[in-house]
Amino acid sequence: MNRTCNKCGWVHFAVTREHAEEEVRRFNEYFDGLTEEKQQDYYSGNKSSIKSYEKCFCCGNEYTNFRESVDGDCPVGCTIQPIIYQPEE
Repeated sequence: MNRTCNKCGWVHFAVTREHAEEEVRRFNEYFDGLTEEKQQDYYSGNKSSIKSYEKCFCCGNEYTNFRESVDGDCPVGCTIQPIIYQPEE
């Protein structure tokens, strides 16, 4: 499922918080195994953070201010980033 930012219209793909936390953990484990030089060269010395899954990649809007995407929100073939989505139960 894709989600659209209500502030700027940027489209993201939905992931659960649990999935995002696991991806952060996996990346940081990989990152910690790199030399400091490679950490800087490849990732500007930055570890991953759950915060990158909580805000719009384009404008920084909170993940709670998104809606379900509809046809036409995003051209086919575009690269999109993840955003946390916890459906209401």
